[in-house]
Amino acid sequence: MTRLIAGFGNCSQSAMLPPVALGVPVSESLPAASHTAAFAQPAPNVAEGQAMLATKHSFPRGLLQSMEASVQTFPLRIWLVDNSGSMSHTGGSRILTSGNKIIRVGATRWAELGDSVAMASEITIAMGARTDFHLLNPTPTGQFFTVGYDNDRCGIPPNQMCDLAGIAAVMSESPRGRTPLTEATQRIVSAISPMKDTLLANGQQVVVVIATDGLPDDSHTFLTALQVLQSLPVWTVVRLCTDEDHVVEYWSELDKHLEAPLEVLDDLMGEAKEIAAVTPWLTYGPPLHYAREFGCKNKLFDLLDEVKLLPSQAKELVEIILGSKQLPQPELDPAEFVRAVSDELQHAAPVFHPLKQYCMPWFDVKKMGRVVGQSSTGSCVIS
Repeated sequence: MTRLIAGFGNCSQSAMLPPVALGVPVSESLPAASHTAAFAQPAPNVAEGQAMLATKHSFPRGLLQSMEASVQTFPLRIWLVDNSGSMSHTGGSRILTSGNKIIRVGATRWAELGDSVAMASEITIAMGARTDFHLLNPTPTGQFFTVGYDNDRCGIPPNQMCDLAGIAAVMSESPRGRTPLTEATQRIVSAISPMKDTLLANGQQVVVVIATDGLPDDSHTFLTALQVLQSLPVWTVVRLCTDEDHVVEYWSELDKHLEAPLEVLDDLMGEAKEIAAVTPWLTYGPPLHYAREFGCKNKLFDLLDEVKLLPSQAKELVEIILGSKQLPQPELDPAEFVRAVSDELQHAAPVFHPLKQYCMPWFDVKKMGRVVGQSSTGSCVIS
Protein backbone atom coordinates (compact mmCIF):
# COMPACT_ATOMS: atom_id res chain seq x y z
CA MET A 1 0.00 0.00 0.00
CA THR A 2 0.92 3.64 0.07
CA ARG A 3 2.38 4.02 -3.38
CA LEU A 4 2.33 7.76 -3.83
CA ILE A 5 3.72 9.55 -6.84
CA ALA A 6 6.55 12.00 -7.19
CA GLY A 7 6.62 13.88 -10.46
CA PHE A 8 4.51 11.45 -12.46
CA GLY A 9 5.08 13.58 -15.52
CA ASN A 10 3.08 14.83 -18.46
CA CYS A 11 1.58 11.81 -20.16
CA SER A 12 0.59 13.89 -23.15
CA GLN A 13 4.29 13.92 -23.99
CA SER A 14 4.75 10.33 -23.25
CA ALA A 15 3.25 19.36 23.84
CA MET A 16 0.15 21.58 23.49
CA LEU A 17 0.58 24.90 21.86
CA PRO A 18 -1.36 27.96 23.01
CA PRO A 19 -4.50 28.67 20.95
CA VAL A 20 -3.59 29.94 17.50
CA ALA A 21 -6.16 31.79 15.40
CA LEU A 22 -6.69 30.56 11.88
CA GLY A 23 -4.45 32.62 9.68
CA VAL A 24 -1.55 32.57 12.13
CA PRO A 25 1.08 29.95 11.33
CA VAL A 26 2.15 27.39 13.87
CA SER A 27 5.54 26.95 12.21
CA GLU A 28 8.60 27.03 14.40
CA SER A 29 12.35 27.45 13.85
CA LEU A 30 13.27 26.44 10.35
CA PRO A 31 16.61 27.57 8.97
CA ALA A 32 16.29 31.12 7.65
CA ALA A 33 17.23 30.00 4.16
CA SER A 34 14.16 27.78 4.03
CA HIS A 35 11.74 30.62 4.72
CA THR A 36 10.52 33.70 2.99
CA ALA A 37 8.50 36.38 4.68
CA ALA A 38 4.86 36.38 3.62
CA PHE A 39 4.89 40.09 2.85
CA ALA A 40 7.95 39.65 0.60
CA GLN A 41 5.99 37.34 -1.67
CA PRO A 42 3.79 38.75 -4.42
CA ALA A 43 0.26 37.44 -4.67
CA PRO A 44 0.36 34.15 -6.59
CA ASN A 45 -0.69 33.98 -10.21
CA VAL A 46 -3.20 31.14 -10.03
CA ALA A 47 -3.57 30.96 -13.80
CA GLU A 48 0.16 30.33 -14.16
CA GLY A 49 0.04 27.81 -11.32
CA GLN A 50 -2.78 25.90 -12.96
CA ALA A 51 -0.96 25.91 -16.27
CA MET A 52 2.08 24.42 -14.55
CA LEU A 53 0.02 21.64 -12.96
CA ALA A 54 -1.60 20.88 -16.31
CA THR A 55 1.69 20.76 -18.19
CA LYS A 56 3.89 19.10 -15.59
CA HIS A 57 1.42 16.75 -13.92
CA SER A 58 -1.44 16.30 -16.43
CA PHE A 59 -4.13 17.90 -14.29
CA PRO A 60 -7.28 18.27 -16.44
CA ARG A 61 -9.16 21.55 -16.58
CA GLY A 62 -12.12 20.35 -14.50
CA LEU A 63 -10.04 19.21 -11.56
CA LEU A 64 -8.12 22.48 -11.60
CA GLN A 65 -11.39 24.40 -11.48
CA SER A 66 -12.61 22.22 -8.60
CA MET A 67 -9.41 22.79 -6.64
CA GLU A 68 -9.66 26.53 -7.21
CA ALA A 69 -13.20 26.50 -5.84
CA SER A 70 -12.10 24.39 -2.86
CA VAL A 71 -9.66 27.12 -1.79
CA GLN A 72 -12.68 29.28 -0.98
CA THR A 73 -14.50 26.48 0.83
CA PHE A 74 -11.39 25.30 2.68
CA PRO A 75 -9.15 28.30 3.48
CA LEU A 76 -6.68 26.06 5.30
CA ARG A 77 -5.45 22.50 5.03
CA ILE A 78 -3.64 20.87 7.96
CA TRP A 79 -1.68 17.69 7.42
CA LEU A 80 -0.86 15.60 10.47
CA VAL A 81 2.27 13.83 9.25
CA ASP A 82 3.22 10.59 10.99
CA ASN A 83 7.01 10.57 11.38
CA SER A 84 7.07 7.76 13.94
CA GLY A 85 9.68 5.02 13.74
CA SER A 86 7.47 2.55 11.88
CA MET A 87 7.40 4.86 8.85
CA SER A 88 10.96 3.73 8.10
CA HIS A 89 9.65 0.26 7.27
CA THR A 90 9.55 -0.93 3.68
CA GLY A 91 6.36 -1.74 1.82
CA GLY A 92 5.82 1.53 0.06
CA SER A 93 6.78 2.55 -3.44
CA ARG A 94 7.42 5.58 -5.60
CA ILE A 95 6.58 6.31 -9.21
CA LEU A 96 9.46 7.98 -11.00
CA THR A 97 9.75 9.53 -14.44
CA SER A 98 12.64 10.07 -16.82
CA GLY A 99 11.62 11.61 -20.11
CA ASN A 100 8.80 9.42 -21.41
CA LYS A 101 9.72 6.54 -19.12
CA ILE A 102 7.61 5.92 -16.01
CA ILE A 103 8.54 3.22 -13.51
CA ARG A 104 7.49 2.13 -10.04
CA VAL A 105 10.21 1.34 -7.50
CA GLY A 106 10.14 0.02 -3.96
CA ALA A 107 10.58 2.49 -1.11
CA THR A 108 10.02 3.03 2.59
CA ARG A 109 6.70 4.38 3.76
CA TRP A 110 8.46 7.60 4.77
CA ALA A 111 10.03 8.17 1.35
CA GLU A 112 6.66 7.61 -0.25
CA LEU A 113 4.89 9.96 2.13
CA GLY A 114 7.60 12.51 1.43
CA ASP A 115 6.56 12.46 -2.22
CA SER A 116 2.94 13.04 -1.21
CA VAL A 117 3.85 15.97 1.04
CA ALA A 118 5.99 17.46 -1.72
CA MET A 119 3.13 17.20 -4.20
CA ALA A 120 0.64 18.70 -1.74
CA SER A 121 3.03 21.59 -1.23
CA GLU A 122 3.45 22.14 -4.95
CA ILE A 123 -0.31 22.18 -5.50
CA THR A 124 -0.80 24.52 -2.55
CA ILE A 125 1.64 27.07 -3.92
CA ALA A 126 0.31 26.77 -7.47
CA MET A 127 -3.29 27.31 -6.35
CA GLY A 128 -2.46 30.30 -4.13
CA ALA A 129 -3.62 28.33 -1.11
CA ARG A 130 -2.14 27.42 2.26
CA THR A 131 -1.27 24.14 3.97
CA ASP A 132 0.16 23.60 7.45
CA PHE A 133 2.18 20.45 8.15
CA HIS A 134 2.32 19.14 11.72
CA LEU A 135 4.84 16.37 12.33
CA LEU A 136 3.89 13.99 15.11
CA ASN A 137 7.38 14.11 16.63
CA PRO A 138 9.85 17.02 16.81
CA THR A 139 12.95 16.91 14.63
CA PRO A 140 16.18 18.95 14.54
CA THR A 141 14.67 20.93 11.67
CA GLY A 142 11.42 21.64 13.52
CA GLN A 143 7.93 20.25 13.87
CA PHE A 144 5.41 22.73 12.44
CA PHE A 145 5.60 24.21 8.96
CA THR A 146 3.42 26.40 6.74
CA VAL A 147 3.52 26.23 2.96
CA GLY A 148 1.67 28.39 0.47
CA TYR A 149 -0.04 31.74 0.55
CA ASP A 150 -2.58 33.36 2.90
CA ASN A 151 -4.35 36.31 1.31
CA ASP A 152 -5.62 37.54 4.70
CA ARG A 153 -9.07 36.08 4.13
CA CYS A 154 -8.96 34.98 7.77
CA GLY A 155 -7.91 38.38 9.08
CA ILE A 156 -4.35 37.66 10.21
CA PRO A 157 -1.64 37.03 7.61
CA PRO A 158 1.10 34.50 8.34
CA ASN A 159 4.51 35.84 9.31
CA GLN A 160 6.60 33.01 7.92
CA MET A 161 6.24 30.52 5.10
CA CYS A 162 8.20 27.40 4.23
CA ASP A 163 9.13 27.01 0.57
CA LEU A 164 9.43 23.80 -1.42
CA ALA A 165 13.13 23.44 -0.65
CA GLY A 166 12.36 23.88 3.02
CA ILE A 167 9.66 21.22 3.12
CA ALA A 168 11.96 18.85 1.23
CA ALA A 169 14.58 19.39 3.94
CA VAL A 170 11.96 18.63 6.58
CA MET A 171 11.00 15.35 4.94
CA SER A 172 14.65 14.34 4.56
CA GLU A 173 14.81 13.86 8.33
CA SER A 174 14.59 10.21 9.40
CA PRO A 175 11.33 9.20 11.12
CA ARG A 176 11.58 8.51 14.83
CA GLY A 177 9.55 8.22 18.01
CA ARG A 178 6.01 7.25 18.95
CA THR A 179 2.57 7.89 17.46
CA PRO A 180 1.13 10.64 19.74
CA LEU A 181 -2.00 11.25 17.69
CA THR A 182 -4.00 12.49 20.69
CA GLU A 183 -1.63 15.35 21.46
CA ALA A 184 -1.31 16.25 17.79
CA THR A 185 -5.08 16.35 17.36
CA GLN A 186 -5.44 18.55 20.44
CA ARG A 187 -2.97 21.01 18.92
CA ILE A 188 -5.08 21.22 15.79
CA VAL A 189 -8.19 21.81 17.89
CA SER A 190 -6.39 24.70 19.61
CA ALA A 191 -5.49 26.18 16.24
CA ILE A 192 -8.99 26.00 14.76
CA SER A 193 -11.20 26.74 17.78
CA PRO A 194 -10.64 30.54 17.87
CA MET A 195 -12.02 30.86 14.33
CA LYS A 196 -14.93 28.47 14.65
CA ASP A 197 -17.62 31.15 14.47
CA THR A 198 -16.00 32.91 11.53
CA LEU A 199 -15.67 29.68 9.59
CA LEU A 200 -19.29 28.77 10.24
CA ALA A 201 -20.50 32.25 9.27
CA ASN A 202 -18.60 31.99 5.98
CA GLY A 203 -19.71 28.44 5.27
CA GLN A 204 -16.09 27.28 5.36
CA GLN A 205 -14.21 24.33 6.80
CA VAL A 206 -10.62 23.27 7.45
CA VAL A 207 -9.37 20.10 5.79
CA VAL A 208 -7.49 17.93 8.29
CA VAL A 209 -5.49 15.12 6.70
CA ILE A 210 -4.19 12.44 9.08
CA ALA A 211 -1.42 10.63 7.21
CA THR A 212 -0.37 7.61 9.27
CA ASP A 213 0.65 3.98 9.08
CA GLY A 214 -0.24 3.00 12.62
CA LEU A 215 -2.42 3.23 15.66
CA PRO A 216 -2.46 6.02 18.27
CA ASP A 217 -0.49 5.51 21.46
CA ASP A 218 -3.78 5.74 23.41
CA SER A 219 -6.87 4.80 21.40
CA HIS A 220 -9.33 5.98 24.09
CA THR A 221 -7.96 9.50 24.44
CA PHE A 222 -7.56 9.75 20.67
CA LEU A 223 -11.23 8.94 20.11
CA THR A 224 -12.16 11.76 22.51
CA ALA A 225 -9.78 14.18 20.80
CA LEU A 226 -11.13 13.27 17.38
CA GLN A 227 -14.71 13.78 18.55
CA VAL A 228 -13.78 17.28 19.77
CA LEU A 229 -12.07 18.00 16.45
CA GLN A 230 -15.15 16.94 14.52
CA SER A 231 -17.32 19.27 16.59
CA LEU A 232 -15.49 22.07 14.77
CA PRO A 233 -16.02 23.03 11.10
CA VAL A 234 -13.56 20.49 9.71
CA TRP A 235 -13.50 17.80 7.07
CA THR A 236 -11.31 14.93 8.27
CA VAL A 237 -9.43 12.74 5.81
CA VAL A 238 -7.45 9.71 6.97
CA ARG A 239 -4.64 8.94 4.56
CA LEU A 240 -3.53 5.40 5.36
CA CYS A 241 0.12 4.61 4.71
CA THR A 242 -0.12 0.86 5.22
CA ASP A 243 -2.26 -2.10 4.25
CA GLU A 244 -1.70 -3.99 7.51
CA ASP A 245 -5.04 -5.56 8.38
CA HIS A 246 -5.17 -4.52 12.04
CA VAL A 247 -4.48 -0.89 11.15
CA VAL A 248 -7.07 -0.77 8.38
CA GLU A 249 -9.60 -2.46 10.66
CA TYR A 250 -8.93 0.04 13.47
CA TRP A 251 -9.67 3.07 11.30
CA SER A 252 -12.73 1.41 9.78
CA GLU A 253 -14.12 0.64 13.23
CA LEU A 254 -13.26 4.11 14.50
CA ASP A 255 -15.44 5.65 11.81
CA LYS A 256 -18.46 3.88 13.32
CA HIS A 257 -17.98 5.65 16.67
CA LEU A 258 -17.94 9.17 15.23
CA GLU A 259 -20.92 11.38 14.50
CA ALA A 260 -19.30 12.77 11.36
CA PRO A 261 -17.84 10.26 8.91
CA LEU A 262 -14.15 10.01 8.18
CA GLU A 263 -13.00 10.11 4.59
CA VAL A 264 -10.56 7.20 4.56
CA LEU A 265 -8.25 7.23 1.55
CA ASP A 266 -6.00 4.38 0.58
CA ASP A 267 -2.79 5.00 -1.30
CA LEU A 268 -3.00 5.61 -5.04
CA MET A 269 -2.64 1.93 -5.99
CA GLY A 270 -5.05 0.73 -3.35
CA GLU A 271 -7.70 3.27 -4.37
CA ALA A 272 -7.20 2.43 -8.04
CA LYS A 273 -7.76 -1.28 -7.39
CA GLU A 274 -10.93 -0.68 -5.39
CA ILE A 275 -12.34 1.73 -7.97
CA ALA A 276 -11.48 -0.51 -10.92
CA ALA A 277 -13.61 -3.27 -9.40
CA VAL A 278 -16.68 -1.03 -9.44
CA THR A 279 -15.97 1.68 -12.01
CA PRO A 280 -13.65 0.04 -14.58
CA TRP A 281 -14.30 2.69 -17.25
CA LEU A 282 -12.46 5.35 -15.19
CA THR A 283 -8.69 5.79 -15.15
CA TYR A 284 -7.97 6.71 -11.53
CA GLY A 285 -5.06 8.97 -12.39
CA PRO A 286 -2.75 10.62 -9.86
CA PRO A 287 -4.28 14.11 -10.36
CA LEU A 288 -7.66 12.87 -9.13
CA HIS A 289 -6.06 11.26 -6.08
CA TYR A 290 -4.15 14.42 -5.20
CA ALA A 291 -7.21 16.58 -5.80
CA ARG A 292 -9.12 14.51 -3.23
CA GLU A 293 -6.31 14.96 -0.70
CA PHE A 294 -6.26 18.69 -1.44
CA GLY A 295 -9.91 19.10 -0.49
CA CYS A 296 -12.04 18.53 -3.57
CA LYS A 297 -15.05 17.26 -1.71
CA ASN A 298 -17.56 15.60 -4.00
CA LYS A 299 -19.93 12.77 -3.20
CA LEU A 300 -19.30 11.19 -6.59
CA PHE A 301 -15.64 10.67 -5.70
CA ASP A 302 -16.70 8.74 -2.61
CA LEU A 303 -19.05 6.53 -4.62
CA LEU A 304 -16.48 5.40 -7.18
CA ASP A 305 -15.49 2.31 -5.18
CA GLU A 306 -18.90 1.73 -3.61
CA VAL A 307 -21.67 1.57 -6.24
CA LYS A 308 -22.12 1.48 -9.99
CA LEU A 309 -22.93 4.99 -11.07
CA LEU A 310 -26.10 5.89 -12.89
CA PRO A 311 -25.51 7.23 -16.42
CA SER A 312 -26.48 10.71 -15.22
CA GLN A 313 -23.84 10.44 -12.48
CA ALA A 314 -21.24 9.26 -14.98
CA LYS A 315 -22.06 12.29 -17.12
CA GLU A 316 -21.55 14.56 -14.13
CA LEU A 317 -18.24 12.89 -13.29
CA VAL A 318 -16.91 13.43 -16.80
CA GLU A 319 -17.92 17.09 -16.67
CA ILE A 320 -16.26 17.54 -13.25
CA ILE A 321 -12.96 15.93 -14.23
CA LEU A 322 -12.59 17.30 -17.75
CA GLY A 323 -14.30 20.65 -17.17
CA SER A 324 -16.31 20.01 -20.31
CA LYS A 325 -19.44 21.70 -21.51
CA GLN A 326 -22.75 20.07 -20.62
CA LEU A 327 -22.81 16.66 -22.26
CA PRO A 328 -25.81 14.94 -23.88
CA GLN A 329 -28.01 12.87 -21.60
CA PRO A 330 -26.79 9.26 -21.87
CA GLU A 331 -30.24 7.84 -21.11
CA LEU A 332 -31.76 9.69 -24.08
CA ASP A 333 -29.01 9.16 -26.65
CA PRO A 334 -26.22 6.79 -25.56
CA ALA A 335 -24.35 7.02 -28.85
CA GLU A 336 -24.32 10.82 -28.84
CA PHE A 337 -23.13 10.82 -25.24
CA VAL A 338 -20.21 8.52 -26.08
CA ARG A 339 -19.27 10.63 -29.09
CA ALA A 340 -19.31 13.77 -26.97
CA VAL A 341 -17.06 12.17 -24.32
CA SER A 342 -14.66 11.06 -27.06
CA ASP A 343 -14.52 14.61 -28.40
CA GLU A 344 -13.81 16.04 -24.95
CA LEU A 345 -11.00 13.55 -24.39
CA GLN A 346 -9.21 14.95 -27.43
CA HIS A 347 -8.58 18.11 -25.41
CA ALA A 348 -7.37 16.33 -22.24
CA ALA A 349 -3.89 14.88 -21.83
CA PRO A 350 -3.74 11.13 -21.20
CA VAL A 351 -2.98 10.24 -17.61
CA PHE A 352 -0.89 7.56 -15.92
CA HIS A 353 -2.93 4.44 -15.14
CA PRO A 354 -1.67 3.10 -11.79
CA LEU A 355 -2.69 -0.48 -12.51
CA LYS A 356 -1.73 -0.81 -16.17
CA GLN A 357 1.45 1.23 -15.70
CA TYR A 358 1.10 3.37 -18.81
CA CYS A 359 -0.77 6.47 -19.92
CA MET A 360 -4.40 6.24 -20.99
CA PRO A 361 -7.39 8.52 -21.55
CA TRP A 362 -9.33 9.40 -18.42
CA PHE A 363 -12.34 7.41 -19.62
CA ASP A 364 -12.69 4.16 -21.57
CA VAL A 365 -15.48 5.16 -23.93
CA LYS A 366 -15.85 1.64 -25.32
CA LYS A 367 -16.70 0.25 -21.91
CA MET A 368 -19.01 3.18 -21.22
CA GLY A 369 -20.71 2.76 -24.59
CA ARG A 370 -21.33 -0.96 -24.24
CA VAL A 371 -23.03 -0.59 -20.89
CA VAL A 372 -25.06 2.54 -21.72
CA GLY A 373 -26.20 1.09 -25.02
CA GLN A 374 -27.43 -2.13 -23.41
CA SER A 375 -29.26 -0.42 -20.54
CA SER A 376 -32.84 0.68 -20.46
CA THR A 377 -33.85 4.27 -19.78
CA GLY A 378 -34.36 5.09 -16.11
CA SER A 379 -32.77 1.90 -14.78
CA CYS A 380 -29.35 1.67 -16.39
CA VAL A 381 -26.05 1.93 -14.57
CA ILE A 382 -22.49 2.47 -15.74
CA SER A 383 -20.32 -0.47 -14.66
